[in-house]
Amino acid sequence: MRRRDFLIGTTAPLCGLAGCVGSEFDRLRTASSTAEYEPADDSSDGLGRDGTDSESDTPIEVGTPDDVPFLPAHPPHEVVLRNSGDTERPVSVVITADEGTESDGDDDSDDTDPPLEREFDLPAGERLAFVLVEPRSYTVTVRTSSDDGNSESTVTDGVDRHPFDCVRSRTTVTLSETGVRSESTSSSVPCPVPAVADTSLEIGERTCAGRMDGHQAVVEFADEVVIVDGDITTPTPCHDLSLAETEYDERRDALAITVAVDDEEAGTCVDCLGVADYEARIDLEGRYPGRVEVFHETPAETQQVTAVEYQPGE
Repeated sequence: MRRRDFLIGTTAPLCGLAGCVGSEFDRLRTASSTAEYEPADDSSDGLGRDGTDSESDTPIEVGTPDDVPFLPAHPPHEVVLRNSGDTERPVSVVITADEGTESDGDDDSDDTDPPLEREFDLPAGERLAFVLVEPRSYTVTVRTSSDDGNSESTVTDGVDRHPFDCVRSRTTVTLSETGVRSESTSSSVPCPVPAVADTSLEIGERTCAGRMDGHQAVVEFADEVVIVDGDITTPTPCHDLSLAETEYDERRDALAITVAVDDEEAGTCVDCLGVADYEARIDLEGRYPGRVEVFHETPAETQQVTAVEYQPGE
């Protein structure tokens, strides 16, 4: 359902991406200084900084910061509407997200609803900010009528998913007597380095290997964790496993995970080639690595089983 908001002029300080008191965007300061997330100064466009070009205290959040893994590594994209005209303007804002990037939800949810669809009355000389929180691809459509109400102007801007990765980006939409124009800017911010916070290895069934059994592994990126589900061959079904190594190579942006076959457990064991399934969990800090390589280490050799590139948004 659409709603209409009336914006009241204010001379309060600009908050932008750094957030104001109580804003969830204060969490972004853990990645870099507050200045990294402050909106760029727009004084070059001819409007003064004496209160005639103020904006709302708190930007409107589109999305949920708690749903974004490694939030400091993914600064949100800011969209700013500016009324440079001499009269108040009615403004319609529709922000849609590309299909296939939505988070999983209930089957009966209405995926056709855009993340934001609202109408505003934007006073002359005022600004209104939105922050697109979740790393996705968006389309922003802004529609407004002319000062005399006899014509409409519309601008549609696409926001690609890529700028959310260690990049501070912003789209400014300016409303004037001659129409609507948009401008996008971006700049890099320091990117966190992936670090291993915790590891665990759960060993499943250990049996005699069949003709089709062998070394294999599947890698999943979820909830700031790298999960490896694999099968590894062993000299007998009674050999134990261990997580021998988790090493990050910053030069290649790659995390190497090595699962090793340990000694045979005490006691009698059936004399056959064994196979064991396992789940390795690597809890990370900072961000996901660009590549994960899984190795299996047996008494005979160490071999790479799989290598997976991290694909944002999948």
